[in-house]
This record gives sequence, structure tokens and C-alpha cells, in this order.
Amino acid sequence: MRNRGYQDLGAAAEEDLVVSLRRLILLPALVLAALLAPAAASAAPPLDLAGFTISSPLLFVNENAGNAVITVNRIDTSEAAQVGYIAMPLTAEQNIDYVPVKGMLSFQVGQSSSTFDVPIIDHGVPTLPKTLTVSLWGPSPIGLGIPSAAVLTILGNDSAPTTAAKDPLNPLALLTPPPPTDPLTGATAFVDPQSLAANAAREYSGSHPAWTHALDVIAREPDVMRYGNWSGPNPGIQVAQYLARASVLQPGSVPEISTYYLVDAKRVAEAGCRHYADPPWRQGAYHKWISSLASGIGDYKVIVFLEMDSLITTGCLSHHGLEVRLAELHDAINILSQLPHAVVYLDAGAADATHAATEASLLNRAGVSEIQGFFLNSTHFDWTLHEIHYGEEISHLTGGKHFVVNTAENGRGPLVPHNRVKEGNEILCDPPGRGLGPLPTFDTGYPNVDAFAWIAYPGRSGGACRPGAPATGVFWPQLAVQLVRNANYAVK
Repeated sequence: MRNRGYQDLGAAAEEDLVVSLRRLILLPALVLAALLAPAAASAAPPLDLAGFTISSPLLFVNENAGNAVITVNRIDTSEAAQVGYIAMPLTAEQNIDYVPVKGMLSFQVGQSSSTFDVPIIDHGVPTLPKTLTVSLWGPSPIGLGIPSAAVLTILGNDSAPTTAAKDPLNPLALLTPPPPTDPLTGATAFVDPQSLAANAAREYSGSHPAWTHALDVIAREPDVMRYGNWSGPNPGIQVAQYLARASVLQPGSVPEISTYYLVDAKRVAEAGCRHYADPPWRQGAYHKWISSLASGIGDYKVIVFLEMDSLITTGCLSHHGLEVRLAELHDAINILSQLPHAVVYLDAGAADATHAATEASLLNRAGVSEIQGFFLNSTHFDWTLHEIHYGEEISHLTGGKHFVVNTAENGRGPLVPHNRVKEGNEILCDPPGRGLGPLPTFDTGYPNVDAFAWIAYPGRSGGACRPGAPATGVFWPQLAVQLVRNANYAVK
């Protein structure tokens, strides 16, 4: 299985690169025009076939090269001339892989070429390629030829370190080895300074100081970065950028990510409850997607909460649909289990939604024995102690597997509707009056509970189901502030 899995990861990485290059090849000139044009923009210089050009529109550099050397040429060497150059990020995430540069090159009479350097930052682990744009601007007195812009690809081709082999007793490579049953003991979770709450706190620092204080309460805690079908068919590059940024900003910390791809309520509703099964094309798409995500993780340390709601929603799948879902999850577990520093937990629903025996059976069939354990309450608001008792029942039925409880919004427990038959055991879409629950920690005080984690990021809207609520997944500052004001951090 190991060899086959790594072939799949390589194919996903290669396709990520091809797709990126196709999308980026036309961007440099457009981005430059927007960023560099003066306020009173003058007409662009005419094309000069003897003017300044970059040696190739597609450039490559090894990530351990130290610098990318960019060659600029010209055919017309009859007079002294100069041209500007710039290497710019396409997103904020990519700044961690190189140092942006901007400057001028001067050419003497008779000089046909010159170079400039783009410093490359090597993170020391094999990962996916990264891309940036390199462009020329402001030529004088001659113009720009073709190509005057290029895509530079930083190849993620570091050799895997000899320590990359997975240590089942210490998969996160912690300096102090954890106890055999709990690999999170002693780990430090990554706190993202660019989290949704952190960015919102900065945005409202002047206009809403009270909001800023409340948002800071969330921002100072570790969050869980979520990836799903909205992340595109190949999420690997996004994942790699996030994990690389974490390793640079807080060396030694452990980021946490979750996935939410398999559940598609719209498709199930269209087919009718107990009539839906993922078709073969979607099964193949998921294999490709999870392989890409795994290639993005590579050798980075990470905790993965695999497929939120994937088992709690199986009641509305057909018999064949259930078999397909379990096969998809087992496939994901097989792929993620090959990663040297990933600790994986699989969704197991919530205590107020399903029976422990049912979830335990599904977990066993999905392959929970191959990973660290399961997680609970990720999209619910159930009390922490209730979930712990439920998790202990499941643990007993899964060979003693450990678990994680989501405590992001359960400080006030669930909001129980008047009509449970019609509306369910709790209101799940932005229920009013909820509050933050126990703070994230890897030291819960419960031997089988590896962590309390904020898997459901506090402040994300569950949907436009109450006045003022934005669409699903959008950060809603008012909701975040409400959660902080109603917080109850006690385990109850």
C-alpha cells in the first residue's frame, strides 16, 4: 500500500502544478498593470522586439538553491538602458517561500544581458511546488519584448530526511516522547495570527473596541483550518502553504486541520433520504482530492480531523451508499496513514444524534483501528461531559480508541426545540444564546480524551437561518462576540 499511495500523491502534486501554471501564465502582466501603474496612467510602451526580455516564460528553481537567478536579455545594445524588475506574491501565503524583490538593472553600451536574484527560503521538508510571478517594467530608452513576464516555480524537491519514517509512539516528533496511548501529550498547538477572528479584531480595532476585545479571546486560541470541496479539486498547495507558514511563524507547533468533502446535503435531498450513493465519478474525485491534501501535508506535523459529519449523516444513504461512504473513508485513512507526522481522527457524530454502538460499528468498518481515534460534537452544541461519556462507550467498542471533543460553541449546551420530532434534538443552525465551551487543550484530565479542540471555528455562520446571518461558513463577528459573552469554560 505504501508504494501505491505515494504514486497517487505524486500524480496529484503534478496536476496541482500543471493547473497552477495554466492559470498563472497570463497573470503577471495583468497584476503588474494594476500594481505598478501610476495614478495618472500613461499608455503602455509599444512592443519592442529588440527590447528587454526574460530568458523564458517558465522558470524553475530547486527549493534548496538559495537564490533563483533571473536572466534579462536585450537585442538592441546600441545605447545604455535600464529596466525595472519585480518578483511578487500572488497570495499572502506564498511570501514564506521566497523574499519579494524589486529593483533596477542598468545596461552599458554593448551589454546584452544581466541578472538579478530572488532569495528562496527552504523549509527543509519535501512539499509541493510553489509559484510566483517575475516581471519587467519601466524600460528606458528601449521597450519591452516578449516575454517580459514569467512564472517562477520553486520545486518542492528536498530529500525526505532520514527521520521522516513514522514513529508510531511519537508521530509528531515531540522533543519529550509522549505516553504510548496519547501522541498529543506535550504538543503545542499552532495559533494562527491570520485567523478569521484575528483579522476581524484588527479590522474592528478602531470602530468597535468592545468587539475587538471579544474577538481577541477567540484569536488567541488554536483554531482548526477547514478544507472541503470549496477548496477546489486539488487542495494540496493550499494545505502545504498553511502548514509551511505555521512552521515558520511558530516552529515546533502543531497545526490542526479538518476536512468536509464527502457530505453533500443537496445531492442527498435530490435523490431522497435512503436513496443516495456517491456515483463512481465522485468516488474517484474524492480519492484524487484526499491524495492531493495528503501530498500537501507531506512531512509536516499535523492533526487531521477527517470528514466532519461523514458518519453522523449515513442514515440518509442507501445501503449501497453506506458501503461506498465507508470505502471512501477507508481509502482516505489508507492514504493519510502513510504520512510520517500526521495524527488522524475520524468523525463519530454526537451523543444527542446517534447511538454509541451504531457509531462504533461504522468506525470499525471504516478502519479506525489504523488511526489514533475519533472526534465528537464537531457540528453540534452538546455538553462536554455528555460527549465524554458517549465517547467512552464508543472507545470500549473500538478497542480502546482515544477521542477528541469539539468544545467551540457548547458552553451553554444545545438549544432544544419545542418539537423534537419535527426539528430534531437540537437546533444546529446558528442557535441564539450559545457560548464558548472549554478552551482548547491537549491536557484534558480524561485518560481517553486526547484533546478539547475548537473544530467548529467560533463565529462561522451555520447559514442564513436567522436575521442578519450570512451564508454558511462566512465569519460573523456578531456571532463570535455573542459566543464570547456567553462563554462557560467549565467541563460540564
